[in-house]
Amino acid sequence: MATNPFRYHGSSKLPPSSSIVAESPRLRTQLLGVISSSITFILLYSLRWASRDKDPPIHMESTLLRGEIKKKSYFPVYRSSISDVEPTLHGILRKDVPSIISSVWNPSRCAVLGLAYGYGLWTFRDFVGSLRATGYNGYIILGISPNPGEDVLDYLEHQNVTVKYVEMANRCTYNGTIGYDGRVINTKDWNCAKKYPDYKITWGRFKLYEDWLKEEVGVTDGIMLTDVRDAYFQRDPFVAAVELDMQHPLMLFEEHPDMKNTHWLTDIPVSSCKKYKVGETQVLCSGSVMGSREGILGYIETMVEEFDLWKTQQNCRIDMPGDDQSIHNYLYYTNRFKNATTIP
Repeated sequence: MATNPFRYHGSSKLPPSSSIVAESPRLRTQLLGVISSSITFILLYSLRWASRDKDPPIHMESTLLRGEIKKKSYFPVYRSSISDVEPTLHGILRKDVPSIISSVWNPSRCAVLGLAYGYGLWTFRDFVGSLRATGYNGYIILGISPNPGEDVLDYLEHQNVTVKYVEMANRCTYNGTIGYDGRVINTKDWNCAKKYPDYKITWGRFKLYEDWLKEEVGVTDGIMLTDVRDAYFQRDPFVAAVELDMQHPLMLFEEHPDMKNTHWLTDIPVSSCKKYKVGETQVLCSGSVMGSREGILGYIETMVEEFDLWKTQQNCRIDMPGDDQSIHNYLYYTNRFKNATTIP
């Protein structure tokens, strides 16, 4: 079984995990009802743990509209109508910002992309199964290890997932060996895609996303880039975006209101590299980004341009994987992203 490349390999001077900021389920809940509440999440895993020695449960695969159960299933989800969820979402979604995309997104031409290297079947069932259960019939494009289990392959094929095999490099060839603090960066402990060994995997995934989108010419409408391990879906995100008039070229999701960019994950890298303070601004999560095809490709291009700059300068070489979020916030708050809308 392949290992998860997103584990922390950073400097001992930094806190031991970037997941505090980089993987927040709350913001996905708020725009599109994408991620369930933490109570539901805990319940799901409690049920899984309790039944770990039993036969796998039957999960609903098809849409459950207005309480009507249509079988042939993989993941149990109740999908309410927009009138049911509107009161809950009112005041949270930024509905005062109208969509500036005139055409309506067709979910069959939309795509959800994620890097899911080294994950087991249950993670795919949570992510893919819940997304298909909403009725979403568009592209799901996932990067996985070259040697997944047969159960994973069978499941992904059954769910019509476009699989992209990702090989990891034997060693990263990150540009420069001296980091921002003057110490040698031990890149042998990093994970980098074989195709892009100059980029730590949290950067390299953006290059992979760009490749995959260019390969899939049928993806012409909405796109979501998202973490996989800690996400599952309650509604079709693209249908919800249309119904809520939230089809923006680029949508960036805010973290919890208490999370500000004075946090070390933004402050240390940006202060070192740019001699700039993002300050008491709202943290935006790089683990969930949504928009049009043009908007997402432009976002990736801007991110990669900045990655290329950071790895050539010693004061920008930060020995941790989570600085993609640092860059994400720096670029937004310095007006580098085109047509970006933030979602509380």
